[in-house]
Amino acid sequence: MASIEGFYQQLGSAVRRRRLERGLTQGDVAARIVPAVTRASIANLELGHQRVLAHTLVQLSEILGVSVAELLSAPPVPSSDWDAVIGALQSALKLPRARAARLARRIEAASS
Repeated sequence: MASIEGFYQQLGSAVRRRRLERGLTQGDVAARIVPAVTRASIANLELGHQRVLAHTLVQLSEILGVSVAELLSAPPVPSSDWDAVIGALQSALKLPRARAARLARRIEAASS
């Protein structure tokens, strides 16, 4: 099971990514939440430093034009990024490329 901190960091990243895709500022999002929250609250949420109430999560999904499930699911890592992960594992752990690739596949499977 993922840590609570990791959960909120992933949620915050998803909120930030979707907010930026929609061209909204943290203040724009904060102004649409009821009861009112501050821009700093949205900033803290995006950093994973603030917990989110269920009704706020629903409002965020509506404001950002995505489902709650989309905000809660981690985005898949593009395959080109896995090449970078393999290279980093290979370099940092001094592993042969094949072994680093197997380790990367295990990491990918664990994160799915």
